[in-house]
Amino acid sequence: MSEFPFSSKTLGLLAEAIEQGNSASTMRALFLKSEVDAWEPESSSNKLDLATKVVRRLRSDGSTEASAGALELTRAMLESGRPRSRGFGNDGPADWWPALRDAAAADGWEFDENDCRLVPTVPGTSVAVEASWIENTLTSRGWDVAAGHYRQAIEAFASGNWASTNSQLRAFFEDLMRRAGGISPGGGAGQVQRAFDTLEAGGHLVDGEQQFGKDLWKLLHANGSHPGLSDADESRFRLLTLTGYARYLLTRV
Repeated sequence: MSEFPFSSKTLGLLAEAIEQGNSASTMRALFLKSEVDAWEPESSSNKLDLATKVVRRLRSDGSTEASAGALELTRAMLESGRPRSRGFGNDGPADWWPALRDAAAADGWEFDENDCRLVPTVPGTSVAVEASWIENTLTSRGWDVAAGHYRQAIEAFASGNWASTNSQLRAFFEDLMRRAGGISPGGGAGQVQRAFDTLEAGGHLVDGEQQFGKDLWKLLHANGSHPGLSDADESRFRLLTLTGYARYLLTRV
């Protein structure tokens, strides 16, 4: 069983959004594209009944696949209903959009309107803004490998794939630190530790940061990328911790 990402309130709003934002035929296409067609009922009385049954079945299933399907279904609806700029004017969001966005955020999922993805939330902090800043900064420096691993970690987390999230975060942190510390590629084991030693010697770290970084690297190897050993809480902790630390580090090196 996986941790289902949404509350009953969010599921109710999601069902209403699906009904209001789609015709009967586009609903079926939406379910196919979101890979939740396996949870469609054999019969339903109307569009809202169909949407409600699908989201309830996803929650009752409780599998990783069901959670990923619910996340993608919500993401797809938030993308389709978001505010858009057309020509010289702006189209506001769909009527159902603000309530669904806010409900998803209350459940711990912020919708990034620029990249149309869901990212984990922290009260009082826009994680989507932080994530975009990190990706843009890495790309502008030519650190494309680190940027790619970070992007894939966010996508894996939004898909409910905790093991893949952990694996991508570990690869992201390793390449980030190698770049920050000026360690050449293919330098063998211990690159992260050497990077922290180099940064410490250069006066780039605050007191205690060298040991913190080495301990964080060690923590990223616990439970690894093995399915069944990673869960949502652990992956969320790793993603948020590395997002915060990467932002802090990149402003100084």
